[in-house]
Amino acid sequence: MGKTTMEHGQTISPYGDSSVDFHFYGLGLRLQSSDTAVVESIRREFSYFETGSGVPQMKIEVFDMKPPYDPLPDLPASIYTPRNVCYQGKEGTFIDYSGQALEIFNHKTKNCRIFSQNPDLRREIGYLSILSIVSQYLDSRHIHRVHALGISRNGKAVLILSPKGGGKSTLALQLLESGQVKLLSEDSPLISRGGDILPFPLAIGVRPGTGLNISAEYLQEVNQWDSDRKLLVDIKYFADRISPPCKPRIILLGRRNLGPESKIEPASKLAATKAFIRDSVVGLGLFEGAEYVLQRSAWEVLGKTGVVLSRLNNSLRVIARSRVYTYTIGRDRNRNRDVLLDFLKQLNL
Repeated sequence: MGKTTMEHGQTISPYGDSSVDFHFYGLGLRLQSSDTAVVESIRREFSYFETGSGVPQMKIEVFDMKPPYDPLPDLPASIYTPRNVCYQGKEGTFIDYSGQALEIFNHKTKNCRIFSQNPDLRREIGYLSILSIVSQYLDSRHIHRVHALGISRNGKAVLILSPKGGGKSTLALQLLESGQVKLLSEDSPLISRGGDILPFPLAIGVRPGTGLNISAEYLQEVNQWDSDRKLLVDIKYFADRISPPCKPRIILLGRRNLGPESKIEPASKLAATKAFIRDSVVGLGLFEGAEYVLQRSAWEVLGKTGVVLSRLNNSLRVIARSRVYTYTIGRDRNRNRDVLLDFLKQLNL
C-alpha cells in the first residue's frame, strides 16, 4: 500500500492492509489499520454487520503514531466535551484527545483518520467513531436508535427503557440463556419511520466478576481510556438468537429498586412519551463521546436536519402500537428475569 498524505502536505508512514468492511442498513464502512489487534477487537464488536470487501462510502484509518499536530491549521475550539476538544475548519474537523490522540474527519472525502500511540485509546476512538458515523447516517434515513434493551418473543418486540446502570446488560444475558426470547439489541435497538423495531446488536459489555457462565472464547477484555476495564461478550455467542425486524408490542419503563422486589405494573403512555424523549429524541443514554462531534454541536445538527421531529414521530408510532408498563428491577437478578418471562407468558406473547 502506498503512502498517505495529509491535506497540508505532510506524508505519514504507510501501513499494512489489515481491514474489515461493515454494512449498516445501506452504509458501507471500512476500518483499516496496521494495528491488527485494534481491527480485530472492533470487528468482534460489530461482527453482525461484517460483510465482504466492497466499495465503502466511508473509511476509518487508524495509525499507531504520535498525533501530527504541526501541520494543522490555526483554529479556535468550537466544542468542548469531557473527553475531547473539537475544532472546525474548511479542511475538516479536528478532535484532540488531551494530546494523546488526534482524529481528523474530512467531510468531502468521508475519510476519518485516528492517530495515537495508545492502543486502548486507538480502539476506543475507532469504536466510538463508527457509532457516531452510523448514528448520523441512520438519522438521515429516519431510522433512530433508542437507549433500551430490545428483545422479541414470538415475533413481537419488547422494549425496556432505563437509564445507564439500570441492569440491561445482565438482564439481556440472562434472558438469552433462558432460550425464551431473541435479542434486538442490548443497548440501542432501532425504530423505523413506520414504527417497526430493527435489530442493532453489538457485543455486550459487562463488568468483570459478574459471574458469567460463558466460555472464554466468546469473551474479550478491553481497557477503557478513562474508566475501568470491561468484558465484552461476542456477538458470536448469541448469533443464533438475534431477532429479525418486528412490530412493537410492549414498552417497559425500568426502574431500580434497592430491595429484592421485582414487579410489572400498568403505566401511562404519557410516561412512555417522556421516557422516549429522554432515551431517543434527546438520546441522553446514547451519547458516546464522539456523537455529533464530527459535525457541530448536537442541538445545531438536530435543529437543521429536523432530526428531533423525526425521532419524535418514530417514537410516537412505537408508543401508539404498544402497551406500557413499569418494570421494577430489584437486587435479585433471577427474580427479575423470572418476573419478566412470566409476565410475557401471561400476555400470550
